Amino acid sequence: MKIKNYTYKEPKIQSNIFEVLKENNHEQLIFGYDKSSGLKVVLAIHNTVLGPSTGGTRMVDVSETKAIEEALRLAYAMTFKNAIIDEPFGGAKAVVIGNPYKDKNEKLLLALGDFIQSLKGAFLTGVDMGLSLEDAKIIAKRTNYIFNSRGCSGVTTAYGVYKGIKQCIREVFGSDNLKDKKIVVQGLGYVGGTLVRLLSRSGAKLIVTDIDKKALDKIKSKYEVEVVHPDKIYDIECDVFSPCAIGEIINDETIPKLKCKIVAGGANNQLQDEERHAWMLFKKGILHAPDFVINAGGVCHGMCEVKGDNLSVARQKTNLIPGILKKIFAISKDEKVPPMIVAYNLAYEKIRKKQKEKISRKT
Repeated sequence: MKIKNYTYKEPKIQSNIFEVLKENNHEQLIFGYDKSSGLKVVLAIHNTVLGPSTGGTRMVDVSETKAIEEALRLAYAMTFKNAIIDEPFGGAKAVVIGNPYKDKNEKLLLALGDFIQSLKGAFLTGVDMGLSLEDAKIIAKRTNYIFNSRGCSGVTTAYGVYKGIKQCIREVFGSDNLKDKKIVVQGLGYVGGTLVRLLSRSGAKLIVTDIDKKALDKIKSKYEVEVVHPDKIYDIECDVFSPCAIGEIINDETIPKLKCKIVAGGANNQLQDEERHAWMLFKKGILHAPDFVINAGGVCHGMCEVKGDNLSVARQKTNLIPGILKKIFAISKDEKVPPMIVAYNLAYEKIRKKQKEKISRKT
């Protein structure tokens, strides 16, 4: 396999916006605004070669520039996530600008539904960070293109991460037995909380953290875990560090602190600079499970709803994750390049093949 570098290139948003879209081959950047409700939303559509664009809609209290950066990067990751798990959809992401605890209300959510509906199916979405399943029901009053009626995809995401961690453990230790393996879980939301349950059942020794005291208390009441302050979590000596909260937490500052053998978690965009930090982990001897591979279970869940499939199909597809990781790790070892770069190559080959098929049908 001829390895090329398709990792995300961080564009300078202050420059010409069309040059920014060109940098990573994004197709569209769409802005939505509703004066009455105060809705401000940024939607990035990266690539629709495989099919209609899909991706979560999140609400975060960030600047307009940061919202654009986040939408562009997450949309890019969604394209490759769909490709790697063989879902016939493209990548997109919507970011609503605002504080979900202060600014979110029914009027704004209905306006968001109107925005999504106005795209006439070009963007298929589900709720993400800052938006709940109850919010999805309100949004769905105004659009047919939001899909969260059959529960939280975070459970399926967590299951895929769990299966991926077992594959990583097998790669490093020769067996996927998790008993007494020391695993750090950062973030205890839908994904992290479910992951703790699965890991606990397998006999792992768990160290956890979250900025939300309620989430911590809930986990402590159910499972035998050690709680660590969020600032100290990177310093823990462990077998697996599992980031399941915000992105860009694997960076120049945190990598030197890591005392783990494996980084494998449910968070999106774990590496702040994908190329540089993938190489830093690789040279340090830390096995990294590419995030858009190991957390692809959520996509399988959401796309089952879009396609009208039974959710058992999502579980079957999620069970493919260990095999995909095994292939990635084998190529990584042979080619002496980080798993992240290998994963992008495998996904891109699927996109390029589909693109050639479309061109052939036209000619």
